[in-house]
Amino acid sequence: MSSKLLVVDDDPEITLLLRELLELEGFLVEIANNGIQALEKFDSTIDLILLDIMMPEMNGLKFLSQLRGKFTVPVIFLTAKDNEYDKVIGLELGADDYILKPFNDRELIARINALLRRAHWDNVANDETEQPIKYTIDKLNVNRKQGSAFFDNKYIDLTGTEFQVLLTFLENSGKIITREKLSEFVLGKNLAPLARSIDVHVSRLRKKLPPRSDGLPWIKTLRSRGYLFVIDRNDDMLYE
Repeated sequence: MSSKLLVVDDDPEITLLLRELLELEGFLVEIANNGIQALEKFDSTIDLILLDIMMPEMNGLKFLSQLRGKFTVPVIFLTAKDNEYDKVIGLELGADDYILKPFNDRELIARINALLRRAHWDNVANDETEQPIKYTIDKLNVNRKQGSAFFDNKYIDLTGTEFQVLLTFLENSGKIITREKLSEFVLGKNLAPLARSIDVHVSRLRKKLPPRSDGLPWIKTLRSRGYLFVIDRNDDMLYE
């Protein structure tokens, strides 16, 4: 079944170009010209959103802030502004990725497919993986197959990318994982110099994980080395 994408941009030339490109790739496409229209057209059948930042009436950032309160659908920002502030704010609001306009068609399609693969895990792939299906640390319970995380039986509302960050940490728990490797595993791309996208996703995950009952941190930042997902007090003391 074809994935359905919502394209949100106030430029008719861009929306026409994207519709033609995406339909040629086999996607179903809905178009909205601003955030208000996007909220009206969004429903549970949308698999991914391509979202412009600068739009009239309701811009992309305001739309995303309203969307993320209820839904975890993958979002890619389309922006003509090579502005680090906009990128960081977008990622902090819950965007999964961003791409600058004018964009390379192949790169955009590759980014879309990568996010869709992460958002819609295949049961067969889950069954064949050597990694555990479930993880339990302290009161945290994570189910790889269901794509869910609970703490003390309370659901933790994570975006698809945040869940992938958590899962990557769990798969490498007790080991230092570099920012470069984390970006490669989670975002499927090399980390550009000075890029902060992976750090923003880690920061959002930190904020969403409730405090542990043993008082230990979930994630330690090790300067110039990377991140460490803490399993027990030995990990916490070893990298003090």
